[in-house]
Amino acid sequence: MQKQLLIKAIVGMSVSFSAANLHADVSLAQPVINNITASDGQITLSWSGGRASYQVQAAARLFGNWVNIGAPTSNNVAVIPMNGSQAFFRVVSDFTARYQVVFNATWSQATHPTNWPANAHFSGLVGGTHNASVHFWRDGETASEGMRLMAELGQKTTLLNEIAPAISSGTAHFQLSGGGISPSPGSVSLTFPQPMSRNFPLVTLVSMIAPSPDWFVGVDSLNLIENGQWVTNNVVTLYAKDTGTDSGVSYASPDLVTVPRGVVTQFTGFPAIQNGVIVPFGTFTFTRLD
Repeated sequence: MQKQLLIKAIVGMSVSFSAANLHADVSLAQPVINNITASDGQITLSWSGGRASYQVQAAARLFGNWVNIGAPTSNNVAVIPMNGSQAFFRVVSDFTARYQVVFNATWSQATHPTNWPANAHFSGLVGGTHNASVHFWRDGETASEGMRLMAELGQKTTLLNEIAPAISSGTAHFQLSGGGISPSPGSVSLTFPQPMSRNFPLVTLVSMIAPSPDWFVGVDSLNLIENGQWVTNNVVTLYAKDTGTDSGVSYASPDLVTVPRGVVTQFTGFPAIQNGVIVPFGTFTFTRLD
């Protein structure tokens, strides 16, 4: 005998089904699932409220690990296979967000007059978006080869190649690669090549201070979700960093490999300090576009 399914409207965010019934977790608010039907081994969910894009997620248990079902959508309806004896579903609102970053370099002879170099510039922006399971540089840690080549030569390829395996393993989402600034001061913008995802809300982005032994500016694992919401605008002050791979002491110092390799640190003396004050080299401004 075929088991009867109980179908009812849902007033919460998550629903579950079993061979005997369909029910909801009403503890979650927007968006509201307002209709659910089961037919031919499939469940059709429809909802209202919230903000696109939406992501349908499933879990074997109400407080289990939630897994994305399909890609984010702007629709308010989803058709889901009814696999297994029980599963829970929820709809996550505002799952993706499109961003642009503007790098405003303020480093100049006026702000940092000591030993001001000829041809002061910044190398092309490079980085990626990811989750908290991975990072690509960090204060107090030894720099990777990709970070060394970025900070010493302005090279992007090796760092991008370090980000690629994280994308394959599911800890990073996509790479970022943009233009540089020449001369400094100046500005450059980079529109992210695709929307960010709540599964990967962190941004890492760097640029070489050039010329220099191994100095750079950047952000490590900057979270663009605050209080559960994508930020609309975030201005990050950039201070000079030492990669710890070259012991040169001035902008045009000859190569002097640091042995053993040091760790990434923020400058508290030259070239950052001016008249007793640590002066930033610029800002990153992250702006939501949608």
